[in-house]
Amino acid sequence: MFTGVRELLSHSDASGAKSTILKPLTWFLALIIGGILLLLKFSSPIWLTIMLAIIFCLGVAVFFFVYIYCLIKDRDSLRSEKFSIQKLAIEKGIIGDDIIGIISPSNNCLQDNCNFQQSKEDGI
Repeated sequence: MFTGVRELLSHSDASGAKSTILKPLTWFLALIIGGILLLLKFSSPIWLTIMLAIIFCLGVAVFFFVYIYCLIKDRDSLRSEKFSIQKLAIEKGIIGDDIIGIISPSNNCLQDNCNFQQSKEDGI
């Protein structure tokens, strides 16, 4: 059972890219919720549960503030890093994939025929 969970977690962020600007805050809120649930399960003092609930409410308020601020000021920060890199490559006109590599389009050939010429020239 633990092997499946470990495998799932390793595939969840295998790209190494930052997902969004809100990902660390989301993890923080998830940990606080887990703490609240553990405190409720083990019948800990009520003041401790209330303190974590207040921290959770403040975290949710910060989350919405950051989301709205980024929505107004910098929408690209809400997108994943992988999406931003792909968008930049499209804007620069770079074509290719992980199998044949990056191909810079030249002015001498059409877009369709250029793929095979460039990959043969690059030794791929």
